[in-house]
Amino acid sequence: MKSLIIGFFSFFYQANLNHENMQGTGFAYLIRKAARLKGMELEVKKVYEQTSYFHTHPYLVNFIVGMWVREFEQNGEEDFHKKIYSSAFGALGDSFFWHSLRPLCFATAAIAGFYNPFAGIISYLVLYNLFHLSFRFTGFRIGYSLGRDVITFFNRIRFNKWATYFDIGSSLMLGILLSYMAKSSADFNSVLLGTLTVYIMLGMALAKKLDIVLGLTMIIITTGFFLYITGV
Repeated sequence: MKSLIIGFFSFFYQANLNHENMQGTGFAYLIRKAARLKGMELEVKKVYEQTSYFHTHPYLVNFIVGMWVREFEQNGEEDFHKKIYSSAFGALGDSFFWHSLRPLCFATAAIAGFYNPFAGIISYLVLYNLFHLSFRFTGFRIGYSLGRDVITFFNRIRFNKWATYFDIGSSLMLGILLSYMAKSSADFNSVLLGTLTVYIMLGMALAKKLDIVLGLTMIIITTGFFLYITGV
């Protein structure tokens, strides 16, 4: 229950995002709420210290909050581990949620949208939030349970590999999407397929959402196979 409450409060975590201390104010806000849920009242000075520069991925911050409270309870080195994990989780979160999950959700929604536009919207929201909310609402419980060893959770689920797996999945889905677009065109030809491929890959590359070489290779293979078996 406490993890769900902190998960809810974390929606306001970036409310005071700024260039001076980035998310420091939000982090101080979260640890104060979390400490109270654990029956502790932090000194004003201690809370103020946490408003210093802090920046990590917003979906993974609750893991650090849980770790911080656990270490504080046990007179550990909460601020030392906070600095280490803020960088690590920032990189991991950006790589997976921004770089890999969003393209997969887009491709899935686009394919579903061929059948029903409403289904496309719903599929994107469900798929994206399945991951987003799972991490947001379980982070505090896992972080508090593992303390300074919270990284073992991410090692256990091989989270650093998820971005690669989802990139491959995105490429396959984009290949299928191109195939559907080609099949639905009355004037289909190889130039149309090539143009569609170039535009999609260029957009993804500029947005830094997908590895251009891996993506192009997988899309060409998937599209060619799909068109071959359908006789287009």
